[in-house]
Amino acid sequence: MQQLLHPVCAALAVAGFLLLLCPPRHLRQDRALAALVGVYGFCALSFLVSLAPVWKTLGDTTGLPAAGILAAFATVVAQVSLQPVALAYWVLPPEKARTWGRACLAAGAVVVAALTALFLQLPSSGPTTTPQGITAAYLHTGVYQAYLALYICAYALGQAVLATGCWVAARRTDQRWVARGLYVVGAGAVLTFGYSAVRLAGVRAAALGADRPPRAAESFAWICADGGNALVLTGFFVPALTVHVVPRARAWARARRDYRALAPLWEAMHRALPTIALQPARHPAADRLRLWNTTWHLYRRTVEIRDGQWALRHHLDEPVREAAGRRHRAAGRTGTELAYAVTADQLHAALAAHARGEPPHTPTAYADAETHEDVRTPEDDVRALLRIAAHFATSRAEQEVTTSWT
Repeated sequence: MQQLLHPVCAALAVAGFLLLLCPPRHLRQDRALAALVGVYGFCALSFLVSLAPVWKTLGDTTGLPAAGILAAFATVVAQVSLQPVALAYWVLPPEKARTWGRACLAAGAVVVAALTALFLQLPSSGPTTTPQGITAAYLHTGVYQAYLALYICAYALGQAVLATGCWVAARRTDQRWVARGLYVVGAGAVLTFGYSAVRLAGVRAAALGADRPPRAAESFAWICADGGNALVLTGFFVPALTVHVVPRARAWARARRDYRALAPLWEAMHRALPTIALQPARHPAADRLRLWNTTWHLYRRTVEIRDGQWALRHHLDEPVREAAGRRHRAAGRTGTELAYAVTADQLHAALAAHARGEPPHTPTAYADAETHEDVRTPEDDVRALLRIAAHFATSRAEQEVTTSWT
């Protein structure tokens, strides 16, 4: 069973770490996400250091044959310390979450320091094979018994805190799937108590000189440890996806869609006024394939379009505005939609006049200048330009159809 559950837990840990890590800049803004990335990362690391080649490398590098078990225990303690931190930032006010998070991390650091101090008192000669081999060799040593008991007690306490916090948070949230995920995490934390009970029983038996627990108890311990860990990692996926991944994916998709919707308007301006582009792509295909920093590229594109509008203001002609206004009013457009449609026609005419180098006969302003009071945020500006871009593309298509018929 251990051979089956270990790879499952390792795969869940690595997948969760990679999924939540990208892009890393979000970790500076979201402490719950940063803590959760740490949970999955340290869990993956605990499985990594338990691999035989890594275990041997740690022993050879440090000169301490049992260094792998210190690394494994330390990474698990770090994982257990970060679990309630992520939960706290989800359900508590920021100041209380910050205080609770610091307390959890400080407690974890104290436990790791104590484990290190006890580990350094172990006999230097010993096996370098597996954690089980080291436990079998050292279990009748008083220092190792204290070492193992401290680790198990800290592990059990951390999982008890996690289980309690998950049940409290699940009852408070109004999001059904988040609550279900937290209940799964809490159930996984409770399941690990079986591992802690078997391990503490083994330490007690060794201290009293009794026989070791039977092999069935060893298998039960690993089922509880790996099974509980798998439930914790799986359950955390649901709130993580709901709170972090899905909103980011939606924002990315929306920014990507808006970026491409503004492309025809931007490209027309960029051909006429190349200097508006701060970081132009070397090839049009590269511009269409931009997948990273989409929100930044979108806002940069809106700024460049507005810069192009500003540069083309010297080619705006009043007769063009009046004719466009009559045409769009006849089509039933009013209010801001009328202003955006007229502005799109003005841009077509201004680009043509710019190409010919013709000044306007009767200078005027953009029709959408009257709507600037409604544009208060970058998001408002994107929405306004999307409407202008839609009319710009429509009027271009109409011009192409007219040209083909004439």
